[in-house]
Amino acid sequence: MKNRKSVVFPVLVAAALGFATLLYVSPYLAMQSIKKAIDAGDSAALSEFVDFPVLRENMKGRLMRSLASKLPKAEPGSDNPLANIGQAIGGLVVGTAVDQLVTPAGIMVMMETGRVARGPAPATDPAAGNGGGGGAGAGAGEADQRKGFSLRYQGFGKVRAFRQSDPGTAFIFRREGLMGWKLVNMELEGL
Repeated sequence: MKNRKSVVFPVLVAAALGFATLLYVSPYLAMQSIKKAIDAGDSAALSEFVDFPVLRENMKGRLMRSLASKLPKAEPGSDNPLANIGQAIGGLVVGTAVDQLVTPAGIMVMMETGRVARGPAPATDPAAGNGGGGGAGAGAGEADQRKGFSLRYQGFGKVRAFRQSDPGTAFIFRREGLMGWKLVNMELEGL
């Protein structure tokens, strides 16, 4: 009986450690799947990792705050009906722009380049992302480094993915369930 207890406890501890490790590495596994989708140009596969309604609302909020800080504000007590016209028009423009940007193809371009898509998605050069072998030059290594993401946990259910070469551009993922991750916000330069 004592021998059985001495076996059960280490097995339970090993299982708990294994589960905790799997929880910890789950965003890295998701990012690996995202990188494969980007390399393959598969926006449908990438879409599985995006919560489009939440992402659109977060982007609209971010852009509206940015716009509000740049537009002149109406004086308190002003009865001028045109005083806040810039804010109203800005809200319409922001809503339309975000709806056009936050699409599977738009997300693909933003994650691949770190920039907002303007016009059709650029064709990717399959040779640029392929490391080749041991003799690949510095260009291939730079392309791989540019495509690779670093992750920083911001709590149990949130991670910030960014490139070392461009830490100002980040993609915020929220845990969905225990192992899943969804893109819910972006920090893009110029936005």
